[in-house]
Amino acid sequence: MPDYGPHFTKEKTVAVSSIDYLDWYIPRLAENRENNLSFSGMKYQWDIPELLGESINDIAKWHMEEITDPREIIADRENVNPENVLICHGATQGLNIALLTLISQLKIDNNSSIIVAVESPTYAPISQSALLLADEVIRIERIPPTNGYGFWRIDRNSWKEAMINSQILMITPVSNPSGWNLHPEDRSWIFEQSEDLNVKIIADEVYLDAFRNSSDYYPTHNNGEGHISINSLTKIYSLGEIRFGWIISDKSTIETARRIFMTFSGVMGAPTMRIGTAALQSLEKVETAMELYRHENLPLLRNVLQKFNINWNEPEFGVFGTFQLPKNISGEEFVDGPCKDNELLIIPCSMFSNKLSNWVRIAWSIEPKMFKKAISALEKSLQSLID
Repeated sequence: MPDYGPHFTKEKTVAVSSIDYLDWYIPRLAENRENNLSFSGMKYQWDIPELLGESINDIAKWHMEEITDPREIIADRENVNPENVLICHGATQGLNIALLTLISQLKIDNNSSIIVAVESPTYAPISQSALLLADEVIRIERIPPTNGYGFWRIDRNSWKEAMINSQILMITPVSNPSGWNLHPEDRSWIFEQSEDLNVKIIADEVYLDAFRNSSDYYPTHNNGEGHISINSLTKIYSLGEIRFGWIISDKSTIETARRIFMTFSGVMGAPTMRIGTAALQSLEKVETAMELYRHENLPLLRNVLQKFNINWNEPEFGVFGTFQLPKNISGEEFVDGPCKDNELLIIPCSMFSNKLSNWVRIAWSIEPKMFKKAISALEKSLQSLID
C-alpha cells in the first residue's frame, strides 16, 4: 500500500518531494461524499457582506490607513507589541518564513549544516519545508498514552538527543490528528532544554486558540527571544479561503521575517487584509459556534464509539480527535471501503504518520444536523467491520 505520510528524508531521484496526502485526499473530496467528517478546522459560514458592511464596496481598493492595523488587534490578544507581529498569507507561508528567518540568522554566525528536529505525527508541509530549506531533518515522536487515555507524551531521551544535534525544533503543540495539547510538564521540559541547548522553536499553533480560555493556553513566543509562534484564521476560525496568518516573535526576529516576506510576497492583498481585519474583531462568533458544536455533536460520537467498544481518548478542547479501528484494518481501507459505501469521508491517520496506519481522525466541526446524519453513516461503516 502506498505511503501517504510526511517525508523526513530527502529522495535521491526527486528534487522536491510531493505532498502525498493531497494526492489521496483531493480526489476523495472531488467525490463529494454526502457526509464529511474529514475537515481539519471549523466549518462556520461567515457572512462577508455583513462582516464588512458598506466597506465591501472598497474590498479591492488599497487598504493602507483605511483599516485598523491587524497587528494591533493580534498584539492586544496576545499581550505583545505590534512590532512583534508579522501578517502573512496563512500558516503554511508562515512556516516557510519562520524557517528562512532562523536559518538566515544561523548562517550569519557559522557555515555548519542546518539540522531541524521535527515532531511526528505532523502536517506534511512542516517536515517537508524543513527538507527543502535545511540540510537534514530529524524525526521525533509524540506517543499515544499507553493506557489509552490522556495526553500524547514525548520520550525525553530521544527528544534531548535530537535537540543536541539540531539548531531548530518544529512542533505542533495541539497535535494533529490527536487533538491533544502538549502535556504541561513536557512543554516546560522542552522550553528548558531549548534554552540550555540554544535551540530555537517554531510552533505551528493553528489549533491553540481552542484552548484560549483554558489554563493550558501557552503560546511558544511567550518562552523567550527567537522562538516563533504561527497562527492563522484558517483552522479554528474557518477563513482559509483568504489566506490570512501571522507569526509572533521578538522584534529582531520579526524584522528579519518581514524582510523575507517582502522579498517573496511584497505586500498583503487588499481583500485579504480587509476581510481578515474585520474577522479578527468578531472571532467570538466562531468561538461560540465551536463550543456549541462540541456540546451537541460529541455525545453522539461518544455513543457510537462506546457501542463498538472503541477506546475514545477525547481531547479536552478543539474540533477533532482520533481512534484506532477494530480488527486492525487500515484507515485507508476503511475510508475507501465501508465509509465510501455509506457516503462518508474521514481521514486516515497514515496521512500524518506511518505509525498510525489503523487510526482515523474524526472532526465534529460541522453544524449539528449535518453531524447527526454523518455520525449515522459512521455507525453503519463500523457495523460493517463487525458483521
